[in-house]
Amino acid sequence: MSVSQPKKLAIIYILLVLERFTSASERITQQRIVELVEQEYGMVLDRKTIRHNLSKLLEAGFPLEYDELERAGKNGTTELIHTNWYYSPEVRFDESELQVMIDSLLFSNYLPAKQCKDLIKKVVSFGSPEFVKKHSSAYSAVVERPANKSLFYVISVLCESISAGVQVSFDYFDYDTDMKPHPRLDDNGKVKLYVISPYKLVSLNGRYYLLCSSADHDKLLSFRVDRIKNISLLDSKAKSVRSLKGYKNGINLSDYISEHPNMWGGEVSVCVFRCPRYIMNDIVDWFGSKAGITKVDDDTIEIRVRISEKAMLHWALQYSDCVEVLFPESLRNDIAKTLREAAKRYGKDTV
Repeated sequence: MSVSQPKKLAIIYILLVLERFTSASERITQQRIVELVEQEYGMVLDRKTIRHNLSKLLEAGFPLEYDELERAGKNGTTELIHTNWYYSPEVRFDESELQVMIDSLLFSNYLPAKQCKDLIKKVVSFGSPEFVKKHSSAYSAVVERPANKSLFYVISVLCESISAGVQVSFDYFDYDTDMKPHPRLDDNGKVKLYVISPYKLVSLNGRYYLLCSSADHDKLLSFRVDRIKNISLLDSKAKSVRSLKGYKNGINLSDYISEHPNMWGGEVSVCVFRCPRYIMNDIVDWFGSKAGITKVDDDTIEIRVRISEKAMLHWALQYSDCVEVLFPESLRNDIAKTLREAAKRYGKDTV
């Protein structure tokens, strides 16, 4: 049912109808605009009013598109009509880019389910009406998981501290078999308070990390952002990252990630391993284009990378059926020891 409304709202309602119901592939006539304004907003307009306000919107620079057609007029004349109207805003994202963002959110392992769903809805809203309709239930694929409901507050405080160059304090927790978070404790059995200098936030393998340092370490540390709670912004100035061992020129994230796959810490050194050529895709996925490659024969290659030895140990174990670490000798020995211990656990006496 129509209701009495100020006619000045007509131009707003017309614009809203065009924004909500049209796209390059879904265009509407002036008569359809009349119908939708009454249906959605209860205002009855005639086609003359529609035509007048469309002209005003065009004059004001709104991104409206239409087809210009000729039709027979009175006394054998022809006249131009404007039809097939649609709203054509400047495209901020290609729909393939929106799809990548949606998929990235769906497979993130740190976002609370509700916040993840809300973000997906916002990303979907940037698409065309067809895109919105197609992805109206995309958020239903979000997996429920234990989550830190204060995650976005933690991120906002970390961003503020990085920008201001000051320290933060927080508690850090781990999950136990009850699937609940339990704070880490100090040597006296009390909740351990971490005081750190934050530098970078890094998203890697579906997880979100903080790169930072503490007063009692001369190395770069990493923490899972989704396991930080009770964070506070401090007045104390953050330690310069350039004062840390190996970072006098700051943090190069590309180098850091290639040297610390899965964010394992430890000393970074040159490692050499031998592997079959057919796992080159995996080599590129893990180490990027900075890996040095030497051909041994048609089927075998040697790879030289700079990497944390802890990270290399765990990576090599994943590929133990086809990778042999050649250098350094200490790492080679650690891998052999780990495999021997694993073999004992899976020996015949345990079957």
